[in-house]
Amino acid sequence: MFDFMYELQDWSLFIVCILLVCLVSTLAAASMALLRLVWPNRHKASMVNTMLSGILLPTGLVIAFVASDVWQQESKGRTAVEQEAIAVADILGIAQHLPAELREQVVGLTNDYVRDIVEQEWPLMALGQASQRAESLLDALEQTAIQVDVMAETAGPERIGLRQAAKDLRWYTRQAESARNQRLLVANSRVVMTKWSAVMVLLLVAACVICELHANQRRAMVVALALFSLGFGATLYLIASYDRPFSGATIIEPKSMTLMLMRG
Repeated sequence: MFDFMYELQDWSLFIVCILLVCLVSTLAAASMALLRLVWPNRHKASMVNTMLSGILLPTGLVIAFVASDVWQQESKGRTAVEQEAIAVADILGIAQHLPAELREQVVGLTNDYVRDIVEQEWPLMALGQASQRAESLLDALEQTAIQVDVMAETAGPERIGLRQAAKDLRWYTRQAESARNQRLLVANSRVVMTKWSAVMVLLLVAACVICELHANQRRAMVVALALFSLGFGATLYLIASYDRPFSGATIIEPKSMTLMLMRG
């Protein structure tokens, strides 16, 4: 679809999708009218009514496959955000068991990371980009885990606890990094133009069949095309609104990450 559509408000996107199918229906009506002029139906033969159901079946299947892919990606995006927030919460929990100096360092790095994700990376994801600072902050957290390991070497009875804390800090930092990578992958996922083209061609063919079936019934043809545009326009709206989970009207908000920022 066109990039400008993803910047529209929810209701505007809905109207645009319906108008898009209306445009396809109008093109079909004009094409069939031209065909009747160029190649008249001299024998008054009519198209078999089952032709429409035969066309709508593959159209519905293709749209269903496209929608399924889109909604799976959107679900992956939400899951990644939740997993990232949980990993951040675990890092903050581990920090409470570290010596004061390292505790402040881990909490500071984690809060900076969450703040950068919410304020900088979220808007960048709409452009297909990522924050380099967030990457460096995760690296800094892993370096802090190494510092905890080094401290454990010279510690007394606390040695075992510090080693476990270092291990857990490294583990949850990598969990946060993995969830972030999944989130960025979803942010860059798109319905490819070949799929949109196939959907549009099938809709055009279905609209052409409707026009041919109602060639001598103008009112029935207009009503059928209007209902066709409304129904499939609403379907395209559902696909388009979830096609880019981190941009547009149905954006996945960083609510769980913001909660972690407040907690820190």
